[in-house]
Amino acid sequence: MLNGFKLFKSFFWLSCKEVLGNKKQFLNIFIALIFLANADSLGALLGIPPESNASILLIVVTTLLTFIVVSQIVLNQKKLKGGSDQLKYFVPTFLLNNLYYSFLVSTGFFLFLVPGIFSLILFSLAPFVAVLDDERSSGYFKESKRLVKKNLALVAWASVINLLIELVALGFVPISDPTIKGIGNFLFSIPEAFLTIVMTISFVKIYYSLKEETQSVSPNLHTSESQIP
Repeated sequence: MLNGFKLFKSFFWLSCKEVLGNKKQFLNIFIALIFLANADSLGALLGIPPESNASILLIVVTTLLTFIVVSQIVLNQKKLKGGSDQLKYFVPTFLLNNLYYSFLVSTGFFLFLVPGIFSLILFSLAPFVAVLDDERSSGYFKESKRLVKKNLALVAWASVINLLIELVALGFVPISDPTIKGIGNFLFSIPEAFLTIVMTISFVKIYYSLKEETQSVSPNLHTSESQIP
């Protein structure tokens, strides 16, 4: 597990350097994520009642917009690897597989803790497989499981840390005072936006690393088999 953490840390810092080294490229994404994270609090300050139709609609819209922003990060990373795609096709696939992944994890935690943890880790790459692997049109979760097993500890650290970031954000939900809640949510949204960008890039890099590791092993296996008399 310690080696897995060291490897995750290297991916994390590499992603940090990429973001900080391309501030102009990521500035709009950073600002958009902060704004979307605070849309609910702004709605409360403007007098939109919680659990009202307007409030629910606001949550749905901001969630969809957040997925679009995150999808843009993933698409940019794909293009850096020489891939190509259009955002209008990219977003639905990434969104649907993220929803299915969230459903599996939530169901696993609801039934038993262990299945939830396994789902969280083993299927964490499925949304990325769905949009980054152009040669695959199905079996995203099966492929995620296969890739994760290449370095279970690495993906486990990434998945758990990503979950912890999301849980901290949920800590502001029970606060009843809209002013205190809004201030707290805004202050946290700044590091959260940066971490969202960095963690998304880290997951993409981890996916490509595990995939390239698999591809480098396969030719060696074929070579060894061809040498058997």
